[in-house]
Order: sequence, then C-alpha cells, then structure tokens
Amino acid sequence: MKVLLINPPMQIGDIPKFPSFGIAYIAQELKRSGHSVEILDIDAYRYPKDEVARFIEKSCPDIIGIGGLVTVYPYLDWLIPEIKRLKPGIEIILGGPVASSLREKCFEKFAIDYEVLGEGEATIIELLAELGGSRMLNKVRGIGFRENGKIVFTEKRPLASSLESVPMFDDTLFPMDIFLKNTGGFVQIHAQRGCPSNCTFCFNSFRVVSNRVRYRPVNNVLDEIEHLKDKYKDKIRVFAISGECIATNKKWLIDFCKEIIDRKLNIKYRITSRVDTIDIERLTWLKASGCVRMSLGLESGSDKILKIMNKGTTAEQGRSAVALAKKYIPDIEASIMLGYVGETRETLRETVAFCKEIGLEPVLFYALPLPGTVLYETAVKSNFIKDEEEYMMNLDRQMILNFSVNLTDIRNDAEAKRALEAAVYEIKRYYSRKKMMKPGTYVNTILKLKDKGFKRTFDETLLNIKKLF
Repeated sequence: MKVLLINPPMQIGDIPKFPSFGIAYIAQELKRSGHSVEILDIDAYRYPKDEVARFIEKSCPDIIGIGGLVTVYPYLDWLIPEIKRLKPGIEIILGGPVASSLREKCFEKFAIDYEVLGEGEATIIELLAELGGSRMLNKVRGIGFRENGKIVFTEKRPLASSLESVPMFDDTLFPMDIFLKNTGGFVQIHAQRGCPSNCTFCFNSFRVVSNRVRYRPVNNVLDEIEHLKDKYKDKIRVFAISGECIATNKKWLIDFCKEIIDRKLNIKYRITSRVDTIDIERLTWLKASGCVRMSLGLESGSDKILKIMNKGTTAEQGRSAVALAKKYIPDIEASIMLGYVGETRETLRETVAFCKEIGLEPVLFYALPLPGTVLYETAVKSNFIKDEEEYMMNLDRQMILNFSVNLTDIRNDAEAKRALEAAVYEIKRYYSRKKMMKPGTYVNTILKLKDKGFKRTFDETLLNIKKLF
C-alpha cells in the first residue's frame, strides 16, 4: 500500500524542536513490511494550510495515517474535513496520544475510519494486512473502527516484550537541520518506553496497556549516538536521552555509562530522573561518562500538593536530590507546577520558599489538565472545565504560564490568577537579583560599555533592573 503519514503542528507559537518518534517508527516498520511511505511533516516545516491542502490534493495514497499529542486536536478539526473534501474515498487512521487519550471523542468528532491505540508498530502492520485482505478487523488487537454505525474497540494489544527490535532512528525522514538549529544543537535519542509512576497529571500512551518500563539495549542506543555524532559532528552539542525517567533502571543506566567510556565517545548528554531514582553511584558514573544536564521533576514544594499529585515523593526528597545532583552534574533542570488541585495561598508560599532553598531557578508552569489523565477527569467532574470542547479546541495555544483553568482552592478566578502570578514573580525576582549580584557582573558591564556603547548598555541594564521590581 501507499501510505501518507501526517504529523500535525503540536503547539501554536512554539518552534519545532524534535522529530516525532511515533511517526518515525511507524514509517520504518511500514517500509520494512514492503509498504510505500511518504511523510507530510507539518510540525517541522510549519506549512500554511493552503500548502497542506495542495500537497494532499496532489498525493495519491491508498490510506492516510495521522498521529500526534493531544494538542493536535484543534488542527485535526480543520485537517480531517479537508482530507475528506479533497479525497472523499480515502480512509484515515488516527494514532498516537491524541487517539489513545480521546478514543471515543475522536470518533465522535472526526470522520476518521480507524484508531491505533497504544504501541502502534505491530498494530499498523496487522491492520493494513486486514484492510488489504479479508478485512476481519476484530482479529486485530489495539484498534478502534466503525461497524454498522457503531464504534468497536478490540482487545488491548500487549506491549512488545522488549525494545530490541526498535530500529536505529532514520534521520533521513526528517529535516534534522531545522531541529538542530531550533534547539541549539540538542538531539533526542529514544531509549525508554513507559513509566512505573502514576502521577495524576501525566498521560503516557504506553500506560494505556501497562505501566511496565522497557529500555532499548545499551549497544543499540550507543550505535545510534555514534551514527549521528559521525554524521552531524559539531552541529550536535548535547544528546538528550529520551524517556519518562531514564534513571529508573540502575543497571541499565550504569551499563550505558560504562559503554560510553569504553567506546571513548566523548559526548555530552542529558537524562531525566525522579528525585528518588538518583544516588551517589549513579551520579558518579553519569559524571564520568559525560552527563552535563539532568532534568528533575520536583513539581511542588508542598507535601500536600505532592500527595494530591500522587507523585510518591516529598519536598525534602526534592531538596536532597537537588543538593546531591548539583555536586556531580553542572546543569540541573527542575520543574515546578503551580496551580494544582488543592493549591492554596499557604501551599504557594511553601513552594516559593522551596524554590529559593534549592538554589537553582526552576522552570515554572501552570497545571494543565490533559485528556486521559486523572487531573483532567477531576477538572471535568468538579466543573473546573465547564465546556470540554471549547477547552480542547484551545489546547494548541496553551503556553507554560497561561492561566486557562482555575483548579485551586482559591475559587475566585481573578484572585487565583493574582496569587499564581505573585508566586511566579517572587521566584523570578529572587533569582534575577542573585544573577545581578554574581561576582563579575560589574566587570561584564564595563566590557559591554566598550563593546556596545553607552546607550545600548544603559538600555539593557535598565531593562534588567525593571525586571527586579
């Protein structure tokens, strides 16, 4: 079959940063099975809608597959009717998190014909085989389809027992130069699927089936890193080892570090970790093998909020983890989520104090209920989200500090917004002042005067001072 795979834009107003692993591995599996594949990567190229329409009109696929995060939902409201207008007889398969988290809703809303739910590589091959043959769709596990005016969902497909068969990422399918430019030299390496945790704000496509965690073999991951390193050379500054929590499996992590050293790769890389999955042994190996950045999901400085999140950690664990990690890893990313269910002025004060105590400026964002999560269900049941369709049609525009829904115990929306903005302001002002007071700041100002002149230096300095107050 000739298959057209479409990758819609994930976030309006944000530049594309990484290729879609979902689209990539589906494309590679289809090719391996003898299908012809073309990719329309709207997210990477940000094609205007008229150009997308012209592309679809000129294309001649037997079937179209679309995937993406739930944030593509508003774009699908234009894309799918446009496909049906231009290609009335074409059948559409929807996959990825948007299908898995909104399986009934997507059938009700869009004129799609099939859904691939959860892990898709094996499912799509079986589905296409049935569509090209006897069309006994009930035999295919992990799909949804229309039958006699009804929506039918088949038995869940078990997760692949291992990730050994995951192929080396085919970078020729995507405009890597765009991503490398937009990220300043970061490239993602797919290493892990699944997460053992059940945080109430998180949706994981693989957890649709199971919360089992699987890793690609260490050698496979490092073969891919070597290939990209040799091909792109200095264009790549940091390899971002992709997974929900890379540090979960201690043996895999240490084997990974040892193999980097044995191969003398001399790379810089980033990993993800929970605050309860790092220790001195892990950190020692990470430092020795080139880990320069670690992302820690702290989420809150309030034990009350952490408990509501079902995070399974405490604020004290967060403090200790940051203090320990900073001794080994030069750059620690810490995320803090404000405005969660149960948030009060008191819990916000706790989080502000926590952010000052840890000694590094965290990435701040407001809680955003995503379909498929416990948080979303709570927001709907509690009437925090009053119009689901309106809410989902704006998901592609939600920025990290956009107050879109009041989940807090401060039930007056205006007061809640002011309280959150005040917390953000206090944290940012604290770290802005620390930066201004760093040794060398005045020397740098003199150098700027020499390089940029008085007026430009004065204007920039004045702008920085205003940010403090």
